[in-house]
Amino acid sequence: MPSDLRLTVVNAAFDPAAPGPEALLDRYATLTGWCDAMTEAGASVRVVQRYSRARQVQRGGVEYVFVADGRPAVLPARTGSSPVAEAVALSRPHLLHVNGLGFPALLPSLRRAAREAVLVVQDHAGARPPDGSVVGAWRRLAWRRGLGVVDAVSFTAEAQARAWQDAGILRRQHVLGLIESSTGVRPAPRIEARRRTGLRGDPLVLSVGRLVPGKEPLAVLAAFERLAAVRPAARLAFVYQNGPLEPALRAAIAAAPTLEGRVTLVGGVAHAAIGDYYGAADLFVSGSRAEGSGYALIEAMACGLPPVVTDIPPFRAIAGPCGRYWRPGDVDEAAAALVEMASLDLAAERTRVRAQFEQELSWAAIASRTLGVYRELLATTRVRDR
Repeated sequence: MPSDLRLTVVNAAFDPAAPGPEALLDRYATLTGWCDAMTEAGASVRVVQRYSRARQVQRGGVEYVFVADGRPAVLPARTGSSPVAEAVALSRPHLLHVNGLGFPALLPSLRRAAREAVLVVQDHAGARPPDGSVVGAWRRLAWRRGLGVVDAVSFTAEAQARAWQDAGILRRQHVLGLIESSTGVRPAPRIEARRRTGLRGDPLVLSVGRLVPGKEPLAVLAAFERLAAVRPAARLAFVYQNGPLEPALRAAIAAAPTLEGRVTLVGGVAHAAIGDYYGAADLFVSGSRAEGSGYALIEAMACGLPPVVTDIPPFRAIAGPCGRYWRPGDVDEAAAALVEMASLDLAAERTRVRAQFEQELSWAAIASRTLGVYRELLATTRVRDR
């Protein structure tokens, strides 16, 4: 096992609106945060990042190699990239970490470029297993071929691999359960946060996420209405960028006299100000039916908010014993979970949540666990005849 693990990260998509490499890195706080943390944990990290023009940037202890291949900003699933593979070969990694399952045609060329490396692909919820249609059958074959050359696939929770295994795409690969991201968001002091946001409540329940069917905002609203029946001072705030269910949500609020003055549709909030909303709140709620990870949940826990969230594998992996869970769409369970959490000593719960974040969800904790798992893979995965 190498004492200085050479880790190469491949990012096969980029934001075409970024005016330059430095600006792109400023926008990719998750990428840079993860790489910085892995460097601090002891890895030697290089990033091969597709972009509209070639350049090399050193930021902190990480080298970013920007590669231009003339293809679309998001590399199509059927398309490889020789320039990316060439840059990977030059880095001579011990372990190659590819972000996203959506690039199966790229993987064989990366395998050839780094024959001696352990190859890990990390899910970022951008791809789903193909369906049973004719087109889906072709896509399933393409994914099976592409992912067939990798040694391991990483999900927030191992249970998320099941759909890919059931589709016959993942067969012999190691399945890893690794939380992919942390956050630097911290809460504003309570009095100041409530003054700046104009929010109040005892408790104040916060929902952060798009108003789309998969997030079940109407179920969250119905569950909160039952909480308000026993806690009249309770309030609910929705922070969201957009979503087709906003008219339905407004109609449901208007139709329920018990919700009058108790629900605030905040709308979009600049990320720099999101700590005000977490700081103002007492509880975090999410009705998501499926997630790749759960960035808003991670932010809420960084700010000490006790979570009342759906019982899905990534939320279980993130919130652990600090959460109260309910089946997606089940208003009865959601209401019971909200009422139970609201009845607890919330100051003590905030302390528990912050401890969970520091121990399991901070950048240092994520990097330490990830690097430990990667070193174990290097020690136990035999180099095959590629």
